[in-house]
Amino acid sequence: MRGQQPDADLTPRPNQILAQPATPATCASDLRTQPEQNAAAGAARDQLAFTRMAARGDH
Repeated sequence: MRGQQPDADLTPRPNQILAQPATPATCASDLRTQPEQNAAAGAARDQLAFTRMAARGDH
C-alpha cells in the first residue's frame, strides 16, 4: 500500500546519558546553554509534580 510507514524498530536500547558515569568531566561536557539547562530543570520539576498528582488521583 502507498503511504505506509515501515515498522518501527522497537528494540530496547541503553540510555546513553545514564550509561555515562557522573563525573565532573562528564558534567562539564554538557553543551546546553544556561537557559536550556534552566528550561530542562523546570520541565523535570513539572513532570515530577504531574506524576505525584496522578499518583494521588488529583485531576
